[in-house]
Amino acid sequence: MKKFDHGLTFADTLATGQQNMKKVCVLLGLLAAGHACAQDFEAGRNGWQLERLSANFVLLRTSITIPVQGSRPSRQGLLILTCEPGVRRIRFQIGDLPRSPSTHASSHGRAIVRGWFQDQVVPLLPVYPNVLFFDDGSFEFRETIAFSDSVMRGILGLLRKNPARLEIVLFKGPETRAFQSGTAMQFRLHGLDRNLGDIYGFEGLCFHTGP
Repeated sequence: MKKFDHGLTFADTLATGQQNMKKVCVLLGLLAAGHACAQDFEAGRNGWQLERLSANFVLLRTSITIPVQGSRPSRQGLLILTCEPGVRRIRFQIGDLPRSPSTHASSHGRAIVRGWFQDQVVPLLPVYPNVLFFDDGSFEFRETIAFSDSVMRGILGLLRKNPARLEIVLFKGPETRAFQSGTAMQFRLHGLDRNLGDIYGFEGLCFHTGP
């Protein structure tokens, strides 16, 4: 039987190629499964609203469309960014009662947030916020104003670039080790280009507001 380089027979080469192909297929299957399991939402269809409620409290909000889940019809939630004395919050209110949010977190964890342009191969640089989870299924990124590494600035930086969607992977617990199971969500974004003034305005008021 004819030998190839490195002393491998054609049969050895074929077997190795088949093994490598199986590995590739497994990896592709895992990637496809990850995309299929990601929960899809839409944010911004009704515009983005900037509100200054007091000298020390400013918010930016928009609606979230929560897709059909089983026998449950689609419904509306809220995405709310707030700057208030001592704390900044980014709340994804997607629970069972979006207009009656839970106020007490049941657990905490970490997240990876990335922005994607339409048909983009490589995402924007990610943001790694701490997460509070609520029993109704909502979650919140929260930071104290004393921290210099601002998650709020990172998220606003993503929004200013007008991505087509935000990809969020949530991990319960403090670690984000490789291969740890996470919950994937993607939020398709609308109206950012028409509301950049509100986003810049919110950022200016947010970081001008003192503790």
